[in-house]
Amino acid sequence: MTGRSGTGGEIGGRLASGIGQGRHFTRLPWARAQFVERLGIDPFPGTFNIVVDDPDAMPVWVRLRRTPGIRMENPGDGPHDCDARCYRVLVEGRIEAAIVYPEVDGYPPAQIEIVAEIGLREALGVEDGDPVRLAILRAEG
Repeated sequence: MTGRSGTGGEIGGRLASGIGQGRHFTRLPWARAQFVERLGIDPFPGTFNIVVDDPDAMPVWVRLRRTPGIRMENPGDGPHDCDARCYRVLVEGRIEAAIVYPEVDGYPPAQIEIVAEIGLREALGVEDGDPVRLAILRAEG
């Protein structure tokens, strides 16, 4: 990813297993094409899930969700099709990635899903319950 200038805050949380839908979503042709085109990420299958449990981080996450982000638009009405907003982040100060915030009713307010070109669990050597820090990257322009 390119086009970053400074950080827009930090979010801390704990790694958590997802429900398995991220693997399917990241492989959908329309989603994968938009990740590549709009974020410069050919996503590793699945998402890296964090639950925000840091009280100082929750207001940062709430404010970020109120911004437009980078739009992903669903072209259909399948069970895994939804619009989303994405936000560029740096995971643990070293791996560029993006938060994917699905625009669906009832999405858990403390949950964050992240896509990257590599398997983040393996690259970071983390397991469920381990702390993870995200630095929000601001796009230039």
